[in-house]
Amino acid sequence: MRGRPRGAFTLQEGEPRKKRIDWSSLYRKEDWWAVWLGLLILVLSVPSYLGVYVMGWDPAAVSWTSIASALSARSLNPWAGLALSFFFIALLLVPATRANGVRTRDWLKGFAIIFLLSWAVWIVANYSPVVKAMGSPEVGFVFALVAGIAIANLTEVPRWLLDSARVELFIKVAIVLLGAKILLTTFATSAGGILLAVFLSFPAVWLFAFFTSRRSGLDRDLSATLSSGVGVCGIAASIATAAAIDAPPIYASLMSSVIVVFSAVEIIAMPFLAAAVFPGHYQAAGVWMGLSVKTDGAASASGSVVDGLLNANGSSLAAAVQTKVMIDIWIGLIAFVLATVWAYKFGRKTGEGRSPRVVWYRFPKFVLGYFAASALITAIALTYPTAAAGAKAVAPIISSGTDPLRTIFFAFTFLSIGLNTKFSKFREIGIGKPALIYGVSLAFAILWGGVVAYLIFG
Repeated sequence: MRGRPRGAFTLQEGEPRKKRIDWSSLYRKEDWWAVWLGLLILVLSVPSYLGVYVMGWDPAAVSWTSIASALSARSLNPWAGLALSFFFIALLLVPATRANGVRTRDWLKGFAIIFLLSWAVWIVANYSPVVKAMGSPEVGFVFALVAGIAIANLTEVPRWLLDSARVELFIKVAIVLLGAKILLTTFATSAGGILLAVFLSFPAVWLFAFFTSRRSGLDRDLSATLSSGVGVCGIAASIATAAAIDAPPIYASLMSSVIVVFSAVEIIAMPFLAAAVFPGHYQAAGVWMGLSVKTDGAASASGSVVDGLLNANGSSLAAAVQTKVMIDIWIGLIAFVLATVWAYKFGRKTGEGRSPRVVWYRFPKFVLGYFAASALITAIALTYPTAAAGAKAVAPIISSGTDPLRTIFFAFTFLSIGLNTKFSKFREIGIGKPALIYGVSLAFAILWGGVVAYLIFG
């Protein structure tokens, strides 16, 4: 990656040994914007706890046989609420997209298409005969993905639409909102097992992928970039690794293309496989998604589909997200370790990559938003004498606040992943061997992840 990444520390002119933090990352990086936006939505939702439904106008799709009853909202005609929801979300995300170089006019035009297509697919997925046939409306996420892939590969998607398909921003906001649904008390009961599953999984997959890559003739930098992508958490880990070891910029782009395509296939196949393999073990199925499906969006969305297929009432989704969060928090440390090894063992001058500050710089900040949202709702719930009473008291914050938006942000994510999945990229940049090695390593990750999930949670 050329130049100094946004948000990295810089040196003051004339004082080369003094380092100062560039606070611009707080308003430039999508990671931080996801925190601010997700917490803002949560704050607007909290009054629901007191019976004041500030977000009561936001619609949710429900099972329907007549299109007129396809949506519901607490305090407004749901179809009027749908129109209001577009303007609310579009304008809410304008600062984040402008900070990342997207013109407001292009953003609004592209997001209008994403919003309408996502809602259309989600409403169809909630049609009663479809729900009965597919087993869950969450399969609508897969429909959105397939629709996006079809558009991307059958037409020429304009640049302004791709710029509006902000996969990482959408999923990170959704995960922050998901924090409101998963109380820290729930997290604490499963944290030990999930942490053990993570430690048994990602180091083994990383080493398998690295040695397979080296034995197959890939150079050291590309092998490390590929291994982090399949062993840790997809695109974010690949980009962090490539930057930390000062790899050629094309390596991160190359692996991002591979990961996106394979993730699209995983989203379609893995939830149904998990539902078949772990029909009565909701947590095991969710942990398997977190360990096996790469990228935060794909893993979280897959967990959501599994949850619907198994009627797990949030257990599989929570397990998938918790697993992914626990893997994500190691990105910074892994990048720092690799940067140190590359710098001092292979003589590479990585600059920013050798500083301990890379641990904080690479840390996925939306994880902080996730825990902050969970902590706030948990604090309210803990004021009640029993866990059941606390959960019931905070339920309106979720059902009439964060959950409808979290669901549609997941739909935005799936559609956007599809729009960014161009199969011809494989031919254009000649990535046959890396793609094959990634596929083999991913197969190992899926198999090993399933074994680990079964041994600990099955």
